[in-house]
Amino acid sequence: MTRRLVWALLLTVLAGLPARAQTPFSGDLVPTRTALTRLGLERQWMAVVPVVGDERVISVSMSDNLIFAQTNKAFFHTLDAETGQLLWTAKLGTQTAKAQGASVNSFAVFVTNLNTLYALDRKTGTTIWTQGLLGTLPSSSTACDEDRVMVGLANGKLYGYALKEKVSDKSTQMKIADKAIEVWNWQTAGPVKTRPLPASRVVAFGSDDGKVYVAFADERTMLYRIATGGAIGAGLGSYGARLLLIPSEDRVLYAVDILTAEVKWTFPSGSPIAQEPLVANDEIFVVNKAGELSSIDANNGTPKWTTHTEGGRLLSVGAKKVYLENNNGDAFIVNRENGQMLVSPRESLERAGLNVRAFDLGVTNRVNDRLYLGTSSGMLVCIREIGLTTPRPLRDPKAIPFGTVPPEGVSLTPPPTTVAPPEEKAAEAPAAEKPPAAEPPAPENPK
Repeated sequence: MTRRLVWALLLTVLAGLPARAQTPFSGDLVPTRTALTRLGLERQWMAVVPVVGDERVISVSMSDNLIFAQTNKAFFHTLDAETGQLLWTAKLGTQTAKAQGASVNSFAVFVTNLNTLYALDRKTGTTIWTQGLLGTLPSSSTACDEDRVMVGLANGKLYGYALKEKVSDKSTQMKIADKAIEVWNWQTAGPVKTRPLPASRVVAFGSDDGKVYVAFADERTMLYRIATGGAIGAGLGSYGARLLLIPSEDRVLYAVDILTAEVKWTFPSGSPIAQEPLVANDEIFVVNKAGELSSIDANNGTPKWTTHTEGGRLLSVGAKKVYLENNNGDAFIVNRENGQMLVSPRESLERAGLNVRAFDLGVTNRVNDRLYLGTSSGMLVCIREIGLTTPRPLRDPKAIPFGTVPPEGVSLTPPPTTVAPPEEKAAEAPAAEKPPAAEPPAPENPK
């Protein structure tokens, strides 16, 4: 498709949107077909988020098969991740300068704006309920499953709310609640910036206090704590049904059995890890603050390879390639098999002609192999490898859900041994801290 045809299509899209969407875009903003083809890529779709005047998109996030774009004027837009179709738009209170990621289950979308948590109907965007967060701003993305939603706060708390209630006092049938029902809240010693991780009957969450907490999801009972030597990264990872992945500022990635607290292995990265690890099949990809990208065998923690990059973050993982962007916003490609740099950031920009520096927003796709890029001015682009019309999932959809307790049950008593990471004495593997049964970390105003 020529650039003239691309712009004709864009003008057609703009003409069909409300007056709010009349935002001019530079002719060099849209990634050209020629530049993408040189990198083995093509555009899946392009969409424009309706913004007006000084309104800007401040957050782009992804959950399940939905893309969310939130603006500083508190408009929240939901798009289909595979087609780019705008499904609905909701207004979330007053304007704000910062937003956190959204989450979704089968019937609702959960997002925060300022100090309010919103539950929105997944199909229509209609507000189901709102919940104030006691005057404190959220510091993590929301996380949810079919029964609960949770969010971390800047004051070190994590709140959990039940999403269903009994039809009546005499009935055992459940219905979707029309209000937030607080189940528990936990107090940590630092801001909870790590996205919580629901795992069947338990939930795991990290804090800037250097600890990961694992508690029951349906009652206020703490199972154990894992202490590391630094703040916990942006998100916890998971592999299989039981392996919890903990990125820490102490330069180590920890792999812990979430049901027993046993440290299975550790990977010393050599630099603090702030990004959530990306799991693709049996591989774990980790980028540390020094810009080193490592591929790790999920079963035993053995590194397959480590390559130095120019920093930045992961975008997605294909069957044979890993896609990243550096700190300048230039895309580059690494061979998934051996870590060799296939296309450097400079080659991507100067030789291929792919300039995506204006796309200052985007997501690390942990669902499939699509690349999602966005601009604060409201343009969203989905890119795929040439010919791959069907997205390739990174996790087997038929796999046992993370956190599932096996039929034979498990022992929740942490083992007495600790595992020291190789060649890095300063980052000793943590021992699981098991608090007294009736004495979890004391929350403020416990329920």
